Amino acid sequence: MKLCWRFAAAVLFGAFALRAEVPEILKVVPEARGYELIARLNPLEWGSRGYLEDRSGQISGELKRVAYLLKLSGKDGKVQWVFVAMDPFAEELGSVLVPTENSPGYQTYVRNLEVASNVDGVKTGRFEQGNIEFCGKNYGGYNAKRIPGATHDFDFGDSFSEDGGYGCMQLHNYLEKQTIFAFNNLKRNANCDLGIGNSPQGKSDWTFSGAGRQYQTAELLIAGKFDGFQLRQVASLNPQKTALVGTTDRNPLTYAPGEPVTFTIRAELGDQKLPEQDYFIHWTRTGDDGKVLRGASRLADGPVTVKTSLERPGFVRVRAVLADHSGKTVQRKEQRWGHEYSRDITFEGGAGAAVCEIGQAVPEPDDFDVFWRKQKARLAQVPLKFEMKQFDNRNGNDRYTVTIDCAGPRPVTGYLTIPQGAGERSLPARVSFLGYGVSRQWPHDGVPDEIQFTINAHGFELGHDDAFYRNFAESIKSNGKDYAFDPVQNADPEQAYFNQMVLRVLRAVEFVKSLPQWNRKDLIAFGNSQGGLQAIWAAALDPDVSRCESGVTWCCNMAGPEKDRRLHGGWYIKWVPALGYYDAVNHAKRIKNPVIITRAGLGDYTCPPSGLAVLFRNLGGPGKIIWVQGSDHGYAPPGAEQFTQEKE
Repeated sequence: MKLCWRFAAAVLFGAFALRAEVPEILKVVPEARGYELIARLNPLEWGSRGYLEDRSGQISGELKRVAYLLKLSGKDGKVQWVFVAMDPFAEELGSVLVPTENSPGYQTYVRNLEVASNVDGVKTGRFEQGNIEFCGKNYGGYNAKRIPGATHDFDFGDSFSEDGGYGCMQLHNYLEKQTIFAFNNLKRNANCDLGIGNSPQGKSDWTFSGAGRQYQTAELLIAGKFDGFQLRQVASLNPQKTALVGTTDRNPLTYAPGEPVTFTIRAELGDQKLPEQDYFIHWTRTGDDGKVLRGASRLADGPVTVKTSLERPGFVRVRAVLADHSGKTVQRKEQRWGHEYSRDITFEGGAGAAVCEIGQAVPEPDDFDVFWRKQKARLAQVPLKFEMKQFDNRNGNDRYTVTIDCAGPRPVTGYLTIPQGAGERSLPARVSFLGYGVSRQWPHDGVPDEIQFTINAHGFELGHDDAFYRNFAESIKSNGKDYAFDPVQNADPEQAYFNQMVLRVLRAVEFVKSLPQWNRKDLIAFGNSQGGLQAIWAAALDPDVSRCESGVTWCCNMAGPEKDRRLHGGWYIKWVPALGYYDAVNHAKRIKNPVIITRAGLGDYTCPPSGLAVLFRNLGGPGKIIWVQGSDHGYAPPGAEQFTQEKE
C-alpha cells in the first residue's frame, strides 16, 4: 500500500481521499492506526537538506490528532524510538512541522498525550496533558510560562527570544518532569542536539549537547489524523526563483521622529506565474519604541504596505516571511562557506529616525584610558617571542602557523601568509579576526600583494579535530555560560574574557609590525561581528593601524537594551558597568585613522543598527558606514539597496 499511495500522490491531479497508514508507525505501535504522513526528515541532515518528504501543502481536512515518531540508530547499531501523539495545538498544518526562524513559536500545553517508546526511563501511556516548545529562534532557560516543576535552567519550561536561529522542537511530559524528545540547534546537521527522554548529562532538554554526533542514522516522521482528509496535486512556487524585497518611500536613514515611514514589500517570482495555491506574506513591525504590530496579506493581493513611525531617535524593524496556505514558511537553498543550507524566504529590514541623534546609553568609564595604559603595560612585560613554522606554499605565498607569547592564560595562535620573494619593507599587512565561537581554524590561501595574519580569539592549539575544540569550548565557560557571557566574570574588567582577547589582538598587531617585509605604513585591521569588534580594539589601542575595516560590529552601545530600551535580539551580553572598557563605541573615539564599517544591516539585531549608528558617530577620525537594506546579521540579499554615510 505504501508504494501505491506515494505513486498516486505523484501522478494524480485534483483532490482524492485515498487513505493509507504510516507503516513505520504501525511497526512499533500497532494500535496507532488511521494516521496520514505529513512529513519526514533526517534531523542529522535537516540544516542542509530540509524535508525528505513534505505533503503539508497538499493535504486538506480538519486535523484531529498529531503524532511524531523519532527513530535513532546509535553507532553500535542499537535503535531507539519514541512515538508521541496529542490533540492539535494550532489550526494551521504548517505549525506541527519543524519550526524555522520566522514561523510562529508554540510554547503551550497539549491535551490527551500518548507516549510509547523502547527507551528505558521514558514514561509511557496516556496522560491528560503535556507541553511543547517549538521555536525557530534562540531560547533561554527562564521558565516564562511557569510550567509546574520546571526550573530557570534549560528543561521543560524555557523562554523564547525574538531573534537568533538556534531553535528547538521539544515535546515534554511535564507531569513526569520529563522531556519526551528534543531536537535543538536545528540547522547544525550532525552537530544538532538530539535525544529521547531526559538527557543523562548537561541540560535535561539536550540543549548544547551536540548529541546528534552519537547517532549513525535518524528519522523523524510527522503524521496526523484528519476528518475529511484529501490529498491534492498543487502547483507551487519554485523557492529558488522566489524572493521578498522591501523598500522604504525614501532613504531609510533620513526620517525625523514622528514622520510617517512607509515600507513596501513585494514578492519577486522571476518567470513564474502565481499558482492557484494561496501564499501569504506575514509581517511584524518592532522597534526602539517597544511597539509591536503584525499583519498578513495574500500574495495574490499584491505588494504589502506597512505604514509606521517612530517618536524618538532610533530604528524601526520590519520582518516579513513568505508562507504557504498551511502556514509553513517557504525555504530556499543557499550556499555559505561551501556548504548548502536552507533559509526562509524573508525580508529583514528597517528605517531610522534622527539616526545621528541616537544617544550613547551610558558614559564611558572615567578611567578608561588609565585602564588601558595599565593593560598595555602588562602586555609589555611579556617579551615578543614567537614561533613561525612554515607548512606549505600556495598561490605564491609561504604559509605558516604562528604562536606568540602573550600576557594572560594562552598565547596568540593563527595562520600567516607572506608572498614569496617579498623584500624588506615592501608590503602592506592585514590582521584579520574571526567571529564568535570555538571551532577549528583553517589556514587561508593568501594574496599576492599583502601580508595576511589571521588569529583566533582564544589562543588555542591549531590543527586538532572537532572533539578537541568542543572540549576547549567547555573549558572556557564561566559559571556554565559560554565565553564572554557570564555577568559575574564580566563584573571585573581584568577578569572578563574580553580582557585576554584584547591582549592577543594587540600582540598580534605587534608581531606583524616586527616582520621585515611590512612596509611600515599600511596596516589594516579587519573582521566581521566579533572580529569587527576586535578590529575596532586594534585601531583604537594601536595608532599604527592605518585603516580599520569592521563589518556588522558586535558589542556597540552595549548598555542600550537595558538602559535605553533599545531593541535587541536574544543573543546579547547582559550589561555590567565593567563592559564599558570593551564597548566598541568607547574605543571608536580613540581612532584617528580611517574606519570603514563595511556592512550595517538594517535588519540585524544581533548587532543592532542603533549601536552601529553610535559607533559611526563616535569615530574620532574619518569614516564610512554602509547600511544595507534587507540584511540581517549573517545574510545580505543579492543586489540589496545600500546607503552610505561618510564623515571627514
